[in-house]
Amino acid sequence: MKSVLIILLLVPFSLIAQTVAIRGVVREGKEELPMAHITVLPDSTTAVSDAKGRFALSLRPGLKQVVVSYTGFETTLYSFFLSRDTTLTFALRPRSDELNAIVVTANRAQTKLFESTRSGTNILSSEEINAIPVLGGEADLIKVLQLLPGTIRGVEGTSDIFVRGGAADQNLVLLDEATVYNTSHLFGFVSVFNPDIIKSVESINGSFPATVGGRLSSILHVNTHSEIATKTRVSGNIGLIASRLFIEQPIIKNKVSVWVAARRTYIDQVVKLVNQQLPYLFYDINAKLSVRPTDRDLLSFSMYSGDDLLDIFRDRNNDGIGSLTSFQSGNTSQTFQWTRQLSKKWYSTFTALRTAYQYDIQNAFRTNRLKTFSNITDVGAKVLFGTNEGVGKGSVKFGLDWTHHNVSPSVVSTTGLIAEFLAGGTAPGRAIHEMALFGQYERSFSDRWLLTAGLRTSFAFTGERNYVIPEPRFSARYEINPTQALKFSYSRMAQYLHRISNSAVTAPTDIWYPVTKDIQPQTAHQFSVAWQKTLPKTGVFISVESYYKPMNNLIGLEEGTNLFFNTDFEKRLVQGKGNAYGFEFLVKKELGNLTGWISYTLSWSNRQFDAVNQGVWFPSRYDRRHNGAIVTQYALHPRWAISAVWEFISGSKFTPVIGQYGVMAPSTTGLDLIPIYAPINSVKLADSHRLDLGVKFKSKPERKFKTEWFAGVYNVYNRANPVGITVQINEDGSMKYEQPGLFGLLPFISYGFKF
Repeated sequence: MKSVLIILLLVPFSLIAQTVAIRGVVREGKEELPMAHITVLPDSTTAVSDAKGRFALSLRPGLKQVVVSYTGFETTLYSFFLSRDTTLTFALRPRSDELNAIVVTANRAQTKLFESTRSGTNILSSEEINAIPVLGGEADLIKVLQLLPGTIRGVEGTSDIFVRGGAADQNLVLLDEATVYNTSHLFGFVSVFNPDIIKSVESINGSFPATVGGRLSSILHVNTHSEIATKTRVSGNIGLIASRLFIEQPIIKNKVSVWVAARRTYIDQVVKLVNQQLPYLFYDINAKLSVRPTDRDLLSFSMYSGDDLLDIFRDRNNDGIGSLTSFQSGNTSQTFQWTRQLSKKWYSTFTALRTAYQYDIQNAFRTNRLKTFSNITDVGAKVLFGTNEGVGKGSVKFGLDWTHHNVSPSVVSTTGLIAEFLAGGTAPGRAIHEMALFGQYERSFSDRWLLTAGLRTSFAFTGERNYVIPEPRFSARYEINPTQALKFSYSRMAQYLHRISNSAVTAPTDIWYPVTKDIQPQTAHQFSVAWQKTLPKTGVFISVESYYKPMNNLIGLEEGTNLFFNTDFEKRLVQGKGNAYGFEFLVKKELGNLTGWISYTLSWSNRQFDAVNQGVWFPSRYDRRHNGAIVTQYALHPRWAISAVWEFISGSKFTPVIGQYGVMAPSTTGLDLIPIYAPINSVKLADSHRLDLGVKFKSKPERKFKTEWFAGVYNVYNRANPVGITVQINEDGSMKYEQPGLFGLLPFISYGFKF
């Protein structure tokens, strides 16, 4: 009896003396909920879930009550006896009074960004991407990014993005960690990202974390759905430009699932109905297999394949003998990722990937053939170790990143009579290894100060010359009060891969080229300061930010270089300096019936090359002084919403001919006229602005087969915005410049469904 009494007395004391771990994840269906609040009673211990909805706590054993709350969702209470390490999953349900609203709650990731040291970063949800009226009604995340501060578009309607005065190749675009080298279909007018597959989009223009690098201007993370499906789900959309279909299927309950998404344009098929021919199409296919072998592990394998195809046969004499032009451009990528929860605090992520891009252009007439080809293929791996956010006083991330680039920059092949005056040739293939070691530490040193410090050291091995560049990163947040904060950041970036182009417009025929013993890496320093404020009750977020970015070893071409048929172009490459600075303003509202944002950017971008413009500094072609947008969506009814986008952008720069002079022609008695150019990029095209309107109608939410109609007008007041310059030579020899427009008023309609 005494021994039993002793045991009963010792058990409570042993329970008090030890602690056990409680880990968990907070979800709504398959979507993880970041920034959920977890309170454990009677301990009064609290935690906040991280970006993937995870949390971890150390508690004494005993009877516990866990309270999980989240804005817009019903509070969940769970009671149990805690005696050993335990893993829990909390599935929250939206409040019943908000189930039918088109716009319900704020973007939780944006709230998380406000509470971090990060600035110059935007988070987009799939709802925001699908709500905005765009060309042809095809939802497009790139078009949405162009409406945010610091990011400007190129030609009207295209998917070019130029960030904080940088070129398009200075943006690293990642689809499930695999680099996307060509981000557009339809010659730039539609992006390669199928909106049905997107889980989240993170655009980083400044305050770069040490875990990513390789470009000077921005990092764009596009993450696809990776949750284990619990039931079959099918959705699709039929639009004016393309149609798409998404199918998700569980294979083993709570363990294995797969989804497949496909999209194809059918412009070529539509014009056949009116007895016309348009021999062009694009398609893309995405797929992902997700496996959860244990509660601690998640494995996924994703792939992407997309192509643009064009075949034009011209038979002017209707004799069966004509000219043929064919064009093929495409991306492929495969990514394997393994995420493991190593302990209640530590996790790891291993990624292996392959990505490739190529274009192939052929022209043929009788026995004459001209073919050009370019290709780049990457194979890489990344290992990341980190601590769960919200666990302990500080968080740590460190790891290794490696990529092997294999580049065939330019191949020109000629046969027939054309070979007599245009010889074929091959630019030397290039292969380099790019690697980086990185580490980052974040800690709160007081109630007001939160600091993040990191170092990324990057390497490039070319076989002829090796490069090592330290890239320190630092950011800090000072809390003025719970709704206001000041942020400061500094980042150094290095870029070992460049895209060479004759044009200000991104083209599929641009050439990617790595560093060599003579072509050095591009580098940049970026300094920024930001003031941010949030109004939680109304869901309003305000950000005012300024930045300064000096750049070195920027890539350019000697004046007069023809890149397309030049297989020895490295000798014509020049490197120089640049700077960019500006001011960015954003007001974003994410709660209530009226949502949207107002953005404005005031910016400057300049360049200097010793071999260009006599070494004098000049405005870059990415210098667009003013860029602003007003984006709104208003929920008229739980099933009806209207949206509007108004956009303004200053005209781009170009170099006009201001005169001519005559010189004696070497083989005739006449004169050759030599043009005289104004200072480079000294004249600005006309400013452009545009208004787009849309109306969305949804079926009743209780229906199993849900439908959605989206109709509207692109460019409501029919203003043809300039896309370039054409030159007309008058009879007296003078020149007249005109700015042809593209895309006047265009109505659109699309039909979506899911079940």
